[in-house]
Amino acid sequence: MAARGISQRDETLPTEGGQRTEFDFDDFDHSSIPFEKDELPVVVIGSSMIGMSLQLFLGFHGIKSVAFDRHPSTATRQRAALFQLRTIEIFRQLGLEEAFREESETVFDLDGGILLTDALYQGKTLSIVQGSDPKKIAQISPCTRLWLTQDMYEPWVRERAKEVGSKQFFKTRVVHYEENADHVVVVVQDIDSGKYRKYKTKFLIACDGNRSPTRKRENIAWDGPGILGSNISIHFKADLKPYLGERSKYGVIYVNNPNISGFWRLDSSSKSGFLGIQSVKGRDKFEPGSVTAKLAREYFQAAAELPDGIDIELEAVSYFTMAAYNSERYTSAGKRVILAGDAAHVMPPTGAMGGNTGIQDVYNLAWKLAYVLKDKASIGLLDSYNVERVPSSGWTVNQAYSRWVSRVIKDETVPHDKELPDETCELGYRYPQGAIITEGPLDPTDLWEDPFSPRADVGSRLLHKVLEGASGKNISSLDLVKQNFVILTTSATSPWLDAARQQDFEVDAVSVTQTSQPVKDPSGGFAEALKLENGQALLIRPDGYIAWRTPVSADNPADELATVLQKLLRPDVKNNAHL
Repeated sequence: MAARGISQRDETLPTEGGQRTEFDFDDFDHSSIPFEKDELPVVVIGSSMIGMSLQLFLGFHGIKSVAFDRHPSTATRQRAALFQLRTIEIFRQLGLEEAFREESETVFDLDGGILLTDALYQGKTLSIVQGSDPKKIAQISPCTRLWLTQDMYEPWVRERAKEVGSKQFFKTRVVHYEENADHVVVVVQDIDSGKYRKYKTKFLIACDGNRSPTRKRENIAWDGPGILGSNISIHFKADLKPYLGERSKYGVIYVNNPNISGFWRLDSSSKSGFLGIQSVKGRDKFEPGSVTAKLAREYFQAAAELPDGIDIELEAVSYFTMAAYNSERYTSAGKRVILAGDAAHVMPPTGAMGGNTGIQDVYNLAWKLAYVLKDKASIGLLDSYNVERVPSSGWTVNQAYSRWVSRVIKDETVPHDKELPDETCELGYRYPQGAIITEGPLDPTDLWEDPFSPRADVGSRLLHKVLEGASGKNISSLDLVKQNFVILTTSATSPWLDAARQQDFEVDAVSVTQTSQPVKDPSGGFAEALKLENGQALLIRPDGYIAWRTPVSADNPADELATVLQKLLRPDVKNNAHL
């Protein structure tokens, strides 16, 4: 809506009481609506950052999907900007890292980090976080952080998703769904024509945002630090480059002074962006529609402290709620309706964890859906999505909250978790439970490790080590994981290599020694880093996490590996012997 001399947008949550939704799913008589001809493998509610990322990842694993979104198009305003190391590693696996980098370089200074200051113009530098340190990062990842705003990312990922068979329908609302034992009925409505269509799908994935009607319908509670504040963002165009100097390189600039607490998100030209405000001139509550163009201009100047006479075009004011919540579960009782992204969790933007966590949700989910849909796994595998992502995302919510305490309100008397290093939050999260096989139960609270001292334990991300690939080119150990499970050993004669080749579906067999081809480890330190004895191997999941550590030997390695895969992929099958 437009009001008070400037466009207004309400994206708030209730400050008290129940969950606020865009609308509620009601009972709906769809008996007169015929089913569309083809059953869809996956339907996605919401075709924004997380929904389209899921579609891309599903397509990578050979699964087509359809997304329905009530909005007229992909995002048109800047939002999320920083893509963390783990997210870029995911795009590297898909072969899209360089394309992502090229897109980022068109707008952003890739060396920019996050600046904390007391004013945008000539303010005092308080600290710099998440800055570029290539030598440090190269110890733990082959990738670097990249910047891309949501209005740039969504069209880019949409094109990549379409290339692998996904479809998106905008101005189309999901108005009703019914979960059945082996499918979900989904009814959608074209907003312009009012026409209804009805589909059958195996799975319905709700990427329908922080006001998710799906979460409410499934009666899924959420908990956490809660509502942190009523906030606004002021979107603008103004040529600030002459006034910022070197500061123009920073991806986010936090401003904290007696008049204002907020942050700037500028493009690399410093000619457009938005100002997020938590409090200004004693005001910390912003009712939707309450900020006029005159007030927006005053708030802009309080955070910028620029000389008079600068031409500023104010475009819109968005009202949003700063909050920190995590849902108690991400799936319905029947496992066919699944939450991801902001529908599952919300967190303050401090640390750029929200969008990245959502992408990592659907990366975890995509290979599991693909295995179920291809009958390589039972639907019971999807229990591991809950078991793995709910604790991991909850831990991330708390880390984002800790950064909000230290960077925004700057009040260390407020109870919060210890703030861990950014690299730990980006690469160190673990899955101590879920689709893993261990000799005994692991500590369910063991949710992170230091990526600079990787443990190579079951439940951990496969560590990064520089190896030598074809033609002497350096590659990362992460590049050994393509689309399948991988048996990884540092022994050329390991019995687990043949065991991998004898499975009912493709398991990649990879041996890396000082002389192996096409990949070798000239330094000879890979075995020690992975803690592998001679002949032993690791079973790596399609998402790059260690699922199992083999014994050095077995009476029948092929049967033992088959049994392990059966337990991983069909955990709900009572007789888990090799079939």
